[in-house]
Amino acid sequence: MHSQMEEVQEQPTDPDWSELHRDVLLVIFDKIKTVEVLKSACTCKSWRMASRDPECWRTIDMTNHGYKSGAFLLIDPTMLAIDLSHGRVEEFSIEAFGDDNLLQFLCDRTSVLKCLRLISCYFISEKGLAATIKKQPKLEEIQIAFGPFSNKVTEIVGMEAPQLKRFKFNALCMYPITGEVDEENLSFDVAALGIAKTMHQLRHLQLTYNSITNRGLKAILEGCPHLETLDIRGCCNVSMDYDMWSLCARLTCLRQPNDSLDDYEFRDKLDDSGWHIDSVHGGSDYTDDGYIYESKSSNYDDASTDDNKSSNYGGIYDDADS
Repeated sequence: MHSQMEEVQEQPTDPDWSELHRDVLLVIFDKIKTVEVLKSACTCKSWRMASRDPECWRTIDMTNHGYKSGAFLLIDPTMLAIDLSHGRVEEFSIEAFGDDNLLQFLCDRTSVLKCLRLISCYFISEKGLAATIKKQPKLEEIQIAFGPFSNKVTEIVGMEAPQLKRFKFNALCMYPITGEVDEENLSFDVAALGIAKTMHQLRHLQLTYNSITNRGLKAILEGCPHLETLDIRGCCNVSMDYDMWSLCARLTCLRQPNDSLDDYEFRDKLDDSGWHIDSVHGGSDYTDDGYIYESKSSNYDDASTDDNKSSNYGGIYDDADS
């Protein structure tokens, strides 16, 4: 009888996760996606209270979320995360949703942004992007992947962010040159010439699947004297001849047009056929994965007059202070 009681007493009990120390929760929140932090706030009151710490929202990453055509549903949670940061957002990344109004909402609440990443954001205009960059004087890194942006956006970005250190401009396809290169035709090098003209402090550049030619590459290397790393994978109009190799000799890392794409962050979006012939920077209503994303601009109207107070999006924080 005594031994049976001891066995009962020694049986382990399920841990009470609501009693996790606040500091431990903050470490956990720092290692998971923004969407997961917001979901964690629904677990219990202690987790919800911990998630109100502005330190949780220095990085807002709304990419790789898997929502596809329902990505617009992330607008409200993103606005909530921005509000909870209390002006401390330093890194902001969104994919497949958002428009100029969301960027304006962000700029109304922070001016300390260091990194901006826009992936498949087909409802953000070049004008809206320029206005955002202009209001973020600490921006050092920008990534523009796919979307409606023309090659001229590189000059727009560089003019508004002359202090830029890292720039990524990604496409899924490009126009190859057939026949001899017309020295008077600069259309293939618009993106490259924009970078060379305005991004003189650039250290790291990724320009994948762009129509850039040797002329454009030379302009970048001469116009960006501090450049350390260069990724031009998929840029099949570049011929790495002796002159190009000589110009690239000072780089610490060079990814050439034919180099492996195994570690490319958008590798899963590429076909198995190799080069992609066409232009993705054209402003089509269709995204790279075949979905049409809706723009829910009306969602911002009431929130923008919120006097910078956190809104009750979805009721997640309705009783956080009770």
